[in-house]
Amino acid sequence: MDERKQTITEAMIRRRVGERSFERGQHYFHAGRIVNARRAGAMLKADCHGSYDNLYRVRATIEEGAIADADCSCPVGSGGHCKHVAALLLTWLKRPEDFREVEEVDAALSRRSKDELVALIRQMLLRAPELESLLEVPLPTGKRTGQKVNPETYRRQVAAAFRGYDDEGGDTTQIAEKISATVAIADGFLAQGEADNAAAIYQATLNEVLARYSEFDDESGDLSQVVGDCVEGLGRCLEDETADTARREQILRALFEVYAFDVNLGGVGLGDDVPDLLLRHTNDAEKPRVSAWTLAAMKKQSKEDWSDHWHRQVYGGFLLRLQAHQLDDEGYLRLCRESHRLNDLVERLLSLGRVEEAIEEAQRASDYEALELADIFVRHKHADAAERMMFARAKTTQDTRVWDWLTKQQKARGDPATALVWARRVFDVRPSPEQYREIQSLAQRTHTWESVRAELLADLNKKKHFDLLIEIFLLEKDIDAALATLEQTPSDSPFGYADLALPVAKAAEASRPRDALRIYQQAAEQIIAARARGAYAEACEHLARVRQLYRKLDEGHAWEEYRQKIDAETKSLRAFKEEMARAKL
Repeated sequence: MDERKQTITEAMIRRRVGERSFERGQHYFHAGRIVNARRAGAMLKADCHGSYDNLYRVRATIEEGAIADADCSCPVGSGGHCKHVAALLLTWLKRPEDFREVEEVDAALSRRSKDELVALIRQMLLRAPELESLLEVPLPTGKRTGQKVNPETYRRQVAAAFRGYDDEGGDTTQIAEKISATVAIADGFLAQGEADNAAAIYQATLNEVLARYSEFDDESGDLSQVVGDCVEGLGRCLEDETADTARREQILRALFEVYAFDVNLGGVGLGDDVPDLLLRHTNDAEKPRVSAWTLAAMKKQSKEDWSDHWHRQVYGGFLLRLQAHQLDDEGYLRLCRESHRLNDLVERLLSLGRVEEAIEEAQRASDYEALELADIFVRHKHADAAERMMFARAKTTQDTRVWDWLTKQQKARGDPATALVWARRVFDVRPSPEQYREIQSLAQRTHTWESVRAELLADLNKKKHFDLLIEIFLLEKDIDAALATLEQTPSDSPFGYADLALPVAKAAEASRPRDALRIYQQAAEQIIAARARGAYAEACEHLARVRQLYRKLDEGHAWEEYRQKIDAETKSLRAFKEEMARAKL
């Protein structure tokens, strides 16, 4: 490895691990937490002492002046974005002499005699007795052996990875790391042309992982990654032209079981890649078999099950893709109805010119579904029909999304007056600055903004929406109105005095500095009076604004008097005094 070609920079390390991990990695580097640093070819390896003196294995590959790969055995080290990897890379950057050169593993093993290898394995088993189970496991050697593996052997390996963990304290990162070693064995068999053995190991791994998956909170996604690796491996096994029909069916079934498992969980991402794999790798004779499995899974859902509707839609969508070239129009429509795929149903009906039938189907939809269906009608040049449906629905629903849709549709039609009616209905139920601006735009086009604005503000005032009134006045740069509204706001407002008042104070600094000064004083005094130690720094920020405003008014003496008052009132508040000193107040 030519060191001159392997120069990396701090900027590259920052990009690799992120700013936070880089900063922590710097601390680890300076603390000397990287030990046993070694270099084998392009790979850097070391151990890193963690926060509680855990020892993590860390590695990185430097190729052509780039960080090609990295990984760490810590809980968040997958992909090499942790502080331990940062510390390793910083050590290589700043103290490359710390790395002793070692042989690459394959080269070191190949020069050992058989007796030496046996002795080495015995020594390894003394240090890690759990590896003894590998002695019963056939391993890939890079050459075809013709030996058939026993899937149960590998399933036991995967089961052993879960031992000692439970759903409360289980670390899925460490579990997945152990299971990945088994997946790597399958990868090795596939690479040497023994797809049958590889498929058997992938399937055994999947069976055990899925059986235990629901017991763990896989927030890190490490177990999901293991499943994804097995799914990808089985997809590559299907590319093997020598596989017989029975073996192919076993692989297809294993992939489908992952997909069904994921659907039954509500779609957590385990089976996302399966439909495309099955569509890509199944032949004309196999597609009907997969279709039968899918149809059976779809019909298996209980009608009382709250999720039945969603399950049917998911399976139905897959069936429509599987059978795309063999379904006639009526068969397509029938499957859409059976699987509750209303969008696909209406889309096909409209493409066939059966508009009234499409309208009848759409009328059964929920408000949420109707929004998407209305867009489908518009896309098929049936905007009038879509509007009739939505107008009828708007009379009975309180779903503001329906009114939003009508607002946008009338705007697109060039009818701002009707759009304004619906926009105001939305504002009545869901007032917001954004909706206020929407109404302003429409009312200005109809030359009614002055009267509409007065009505909106009067209604907000009547309903005591002081927070929104203040936000509107600030948007309109009406500082006097914002200050007046702030005075009306009760001190126990649910929005919090600071949340309402501080933006007003900032906006008022230029034109109404004394009002701004008063607000900052009140905000600081509230924090001090509450003895909110965690907010003392914030109180000092407000006091700094007070000082600045007094100086702007050329009243430095008033600031000194006020500061002395604060000093006298906070004599016993040591933590506050410390914050005052830090803020140089």
